Amino acid sequence: MNRYLIISAMAGLLALIVSAVACSGPAAAPASRGNTAGYETDGILVENTSVSLSIRQLKPDRVELIYFHTQNPCHCMAVVGDNIKYAIDTYFKDEVAGGRVALTTVVADDPANAALVKKYDAMAFSLFIREVRGDSERVYPIGEIWEMTGDANKDRLVSFIRVMLGNVLEGKGQ
Repeated sequence: MNRYLIISAMAGLLALIVSAVACSGPAAAPASRGNTAGYETDGILVENTSVSLSIRQLKPDRVELIYFHTQNPCHCMAVVGDNIKYAIDTYFKDEVAGGRVALTTVVADDPANAALVKKYDAMAFSLFIREVRGDSERVYPIGEIWEMTGDANKDRLVSFIRVMLGNVLEGKGQ
């Protein structure tokens, strides 16, 4: 079983536990936060009647998109990589220039890249996000792009990359 499925299952289980705990506690949260023990930040306010915690959503220091493709892709797959590059070049110029965003393309069927393909458990056509915060990193696949292959979906894919990467840069990633 690949790491993504294990992590997804664990996240689902955690969400189920949190939901069960939240539903079994006292009923309503206060209508006004003005006099509660909680406080708001750029993150999410988590509270019940006895405890309030602020969970800050951390913006990554750097974000790398890693796109795996083959040496000789068909046209509908070749344009996916072109459209990802176009979205980054068009909407994230400053972030690329400042070293906060990078796009790495990897030829998956080149034996020289076998270690990277194995590291990411990548298929011939895969896109991954790598969020770096200090010394830690978080890597996850972006499978939605395969609903947007070919020339007819250029605007849809470019818009998706723009919104998704913008959210990741703001600390609102997956």
